[in-house]
Amino acid sequence: MQPHHAAIAVALLIYTGLAGAAEPRFGELPAGSVTTSETHDVTAEICRDHLFDPAIVQSALPTGYRLTTAARAATRDPALAALLLKTPKLRDYAMGSLCFVSAGRFEVDGVSVQAAPPVPLAFWWAVAEGPRHAAMRGKAAWVQLRSWYSSAIKCQAAVLGTDPMAEFSDIRVEQVQANQWRVRLVLPGETVTADISSAGPLVPSRAAQPGYMSVPMSGRASDYFSVFTYFGHHHQEARGEWSATGTGLFSEAFSIEGESGVFGTIFQAGWRSRAGLYRFSSQ
Repeated sequence: MQPHHAAIAVALLIYTGLAGAAEPRFGELPAGSVTTSETHDVTAEICRDHLFDPAIVQSALPTGYRLTTAARAATRDPALAALLLKTPKLRDYAMGSLCFVSAGRFEVDGVSVQAAPPVPLAFWWAVAEGPRHAAMRGKAAWVQLRSWYSSAIKCQAAVLGTDPMAEFSDIRVEQVQANQWRVRLVLPGETVTADISSAGPLVPSRAAQPGYMSVPMSGRASDYFSVFTYFGHHHQEARGEWSATGTGLFSEAFSIEGESGVFGTIFQAGWRSRAGLYRFSSQ
């Protein structure tokens, strides 16, 4: 399977790594954040791109934002274009990325939300476009549709303070053995699982550091967006066997004939990020 461009974009834009600097540092965030969070010592970030029917998603997007269609994305992706030619109804589908993270520490306003590592979390983003807020930094090519944290987290109010979309669930990101990982996310109506194998060297990014990107939220949190500054990303080749049992969105997405030949598994490690939460209405 070939890694898909959207997941590669997540890898390069969000968690681009440091090459050559002796003392990497976060960039400066804009003033006026509601809260600030940090993610440290990431041992794995595992992403899987997919197509999904936007009609299934009921969450309102921020004013002026729209999801990017597969047809538009296919103009830059021959493998995706071939899939759409075979199955034309997919042309109006949206482009999503489901990512799992295992971090050593996740803190909000300087306070760790979990007593001991690792800290598992997951997020579901979709390729989108819309107007920029003055506080945004870097590219703003995604919207957050959902996010999940472990139900074992004690400081759930703090998590909600920095991610108003946070849901708490049975989520696992486990290293089975060297270069082998297993992920699991239990959702109403379906359970997502994957077995991932990585191989080869961890390759640091050559992009300039620190990096920035901005991600608007949706649904009840559509007035919010996050601005990330990050460094330390390393990429490793990986393969994943993904499945979703039940009758949910991911079950449908992973069952599309031919899609697994277009969308691969992206594995990253070693990064740190700092994020400020902002409001569109503050402009």
